Amino acid sequence: MKLEKPPKCELNIEYLQKIWKGEFRDFIVKSDEKYFYWDDIKYKKDVPFESQNDNWIFIKTYRTSKYEKLTFGSYTFNYFLSEYISKNLHDFDLKLMGGLQQNPILPLDRIEFFKNSLLEEAVASSQVEGAATTTEVARDMLKSGRNPRNESEQMIFNNLRAIEYISEFVNSKIDFKIIIELHKIMTANTDAEKYSGDFRDGEVYVTDHVDGEIAHIPPDWKEVKPLMGELCEFINDDEKFIHPIIKASIIHFMIGFIHPFKDGNGRTARALFYWYLLKKGYSLVKNISISRVILESRTQYDKAFLKTEYDENDLNYFITYSIKNIRIAFEKLIQYRDKKLEERKKANLVSYELLSKGLNKRQADLIGFLYLKDKNNVTLSSYVEKHEIVRQTASRDLNELIKLGLIVEDKSSKPFKYSIHSKKAISEFIK
Repeated sequence: MKLEKPPKCELNIEYLQKIWKGEFRDFIVKSDEKYFYWDDIKYKKDVPFESQNDNWIFIKTYRTSKYEKLTFGSYTFNYFLSEYISKNLHDFDLKLMGGLQQNPILPLDRIEFFKNSLLEEAVASSQVEGAATTTEVARDMLKSGRNPRNESEQMIFNNLRAIEYISEFVNSKIDFKIIIELHKIMTANTDAEKYSGDFRDGEVYVTDHVDGEIAHIPPDWKEVKPLMGELCEFINDDEKFIHPIIKASIIHFMIGFIHPFKDGNGRTARALFYWYLLKKGYSLVKNISISRVILESRTQYDKAFLKTEYDENDLNYFITYSIKNIRIAFEKLIQYRDKKLEERKKANLVSYELLSKGLNKRQADLIGFLYLKDKNNVTLSSYVEKHEIVRQTASRDLNELIKLGLIVEDKSSKPFKYSIHSKKAISEFIK
């Protein structure tokens, strides 16, 4: 992945005065939102100055004046809360989470979506690292209880175990033991297992997933334990407040930067990202898949790391990318909620109209339930239990629906299952 490193520049007092006076505010706002890198500025036309170097010096002067510094070992990192980041954090806290509470996902849908989200996160996090399988194959493996057949399936299985593992420590302080055990779970029965059990004791090079060129040379292995110790202190420090989403993003980045293991760092970093947000009360993060969004924007993910490192360790490149991903992931959750609410409205309308066609309420409710999802089905026993009726009455209800062409009976296995004939058949019956 080719990225040109930005030119070195000094803070310009004249530009700083212009910034204080509010000049070129529109450009600054757009720069914060897009978080322009040197490559962006180099070819951009709607800029304040004729010289692209001057435009870069202007942006760097603004950013430098805002920076807060973080130090890990001999490495200094910079970040600041831009107006864009602050607005998104506010919207995320109040609208996305608050909005879901005001119009929540119904319990049955929430359980289904939670299970699917866990699986989706496990699959996508593995696919980011090269696993070659599909969600359907993974779901079949987990549902049947069979053992993983290959490395890709094993990675997914490990990721699910790791998510369960970190959930046990949401009230704990992080330490080496937890991180190393997390990595051990992540890499069990895979090629990376030989690197588990402790931090790396040799050099490692991070290569680009597209062209295979060296993209990042992590700190010397002798620095790993001191750096990880400082990172643990940073994570556990509650005295200096840093917004949880910002801090989780920094944790994610730092694991990638330090690269404490020879393999499995990306999966570990994303798991710790989840862990920290869960620890800070962001319980809905369990219902989204950040890794799915990362997988869909893999090039931008890699560039966010590189831009940070190339531009004086400016963490805002990675933080901005991370915030956008969280927003996209939660918007998918909201879309799912709205879709389910619409489906339930349709199913309830179908049930209501069937009552006017002479069906009893039990039968109408059953059709509404089966109409809601193609894979829904019932057995005679479950129908009896749900409505607290005798088997004779239940059998009569179901046989009447079969005669009307609304449901079908599957006798291929016991107990027999009843499912919807087709939505078209129900629509024609209602007419």
